[in-house]
Amino acid sequence: MKKNYDFIFCGYGLSSSVILFKMSSIDYYLDKKILIIESKKKDINKTWCFWDNNNSKWNPFLSKKWSKLNFKTNNISLDFELNDMSYNMIKSQDFFNIIKKTVKSKMNVEVLYDDVLSIDQQTNTVKINTSNNSFITDKVFNSIPTFSPYNENSNLKMLLQHFKGWTIKTKNKCFDKEKATIMDFSIDQKKETRFFYILPVSSNEALIEFTLFSKKKLNDSEYDKEISNYLFKAGILEYKIISNEKGVIPMTCYDYSKYNSKNLINIGTSGGWTKPSTGYTFKFIDKKSDQLLKFLDKETDFRKFNKKTRFWYYDRIFLDVLYYQNHLGSHLFERLFLKNKIERIFRFLDDESNILDDLKILLSFPKYLFTKTFFKTLFNK
Repeated sequence: MKKNYDFIFCGYGLSSSVILFKMSSIDYYLDKKILIIESKKKDINKTWCFWDNNNSKWNPFLSKKWSKLNFKTNNISLDFELNDMSYNMIKSQDFFNIIKKTVKSKMNVEVLYDDVLSIDQQTNTVKINTSNNSFITDKVFNSIPTFSPYNENSNLKMLLQHFKGWTIKTKNKCFDKEKATIMDFSIDQKKETRFFYILPVSSNEALIEFTLFSKKKLNDSEYDKEISNYLFKAGILEYKIISNEKGVIPMTCYDYSKYNSKNLINIGTSGGWTKPSTGYTFKFIDKKSDQLLKFLDKETDFRKFNKKTRFWYYDRIFLDVLYYQNHLGSHLFERLFLKNKIERIFRFLDDESNILDDLKILLSFPKYLFTKTFFKTLFNK
C-alpha cells in the first residue's frame, strides 16, 4: 500500500488537465499531495473548437481563431460575423504541453504510468488498485470509462457523434483563412445526420472533418472515402495529408452522476461533461470544472454535485427527435441557423440563454414533431 494522497486523478486527459490547471492558481491546492495515474505515455492528436469572448482566458492556448463563420446546406449558405466573439481552435498536443509544465512547476504532483484495475469506495477514503500498486486517497477525480451509458431498454436514447478529420496542405490557395465552416450539410445524408467542418489555418492548410450524429460508427475506410469525395467536389485535387484524427462521443442525457460517491466523482466524458445534443466538449468541461471547484469550497460530498436544469430537458427532446428521425438533422439545423442570430444560438448551446431566447429557439423547429416528442418524453421518464 502506497502513501496517502489528498487527491488522485485517474486519467490525464482534457478534464483532468483543466481542473489541475485551475487548481494551480488557487493557494489551497498548491501544497496538496496529488497523484495522477495515466495508463501509458501517448501522443494524443485532437482538436477542440469552441466559441468565446474575444478576451477568453484560453487565448494563450489557441492555434487559430476566426471572426467569420459559414453554415451550409443544399438549400442555403449563411455567413456570420462575430463581433465580440470568436470561434477558437486548440490543438491537444500544444495544450497538454503547456498544462503539464504549469502544473508540475506550481503543484505537488506525481505522475504514474500504470493501469487502473479497480476503484473501491471505503468509509472515508478511496482505494485504487493498479497493475503494480495500491493507493489510498481522500478524493478521486476519475475520467477513465468504467461503465457504458448505453442501454437498449432505456427510455433515454443515445446517438454517437463520430468523426474523422484530415489536416491537409494544398498546392494552391484553396481556403479563406479568416472564415471557418462549422457545419456543411451539402452532402448525401444517407438517411442520417452528416456534415463537414472546414477549419483553415492558412490559405493552403486546413482541417477537413467529416462528422456524423447517428446510431452506429462507420468502417475507417468509409470516413476516408467521404473526405476524399468532398475534397474532389470542392475542386481540391492536389494536397498532402499532414495528420489525421478521429473520435467517438456519446450523445446522451444519461445520468452519469449516479456513479459518483461521497469521495469519487466521474469527470469529462465519463461524467457526462459533454453537451448531449451537440457533442461540444471543451466549453462544457471549462464550465463544469469551474462549478466543481466552487462546489468544493463549501461541500465535500460529490453525490451532491450536478443538478438537472431545463437545458437537460431541451437536450433530451432534441436527441429523441434525432434518434427517431435521424434523417431530419440537416433540416433541423438549417431552421435553427436560418431563424436565429448566431449570438442567441451560442447562448442556447452554452446553456446560458434566457427564457425569451429559449422560446425563439424552440419556435424555430417543427411544432408538431417537437410537441409530439415532448409529450412522449414527458410520459416516458
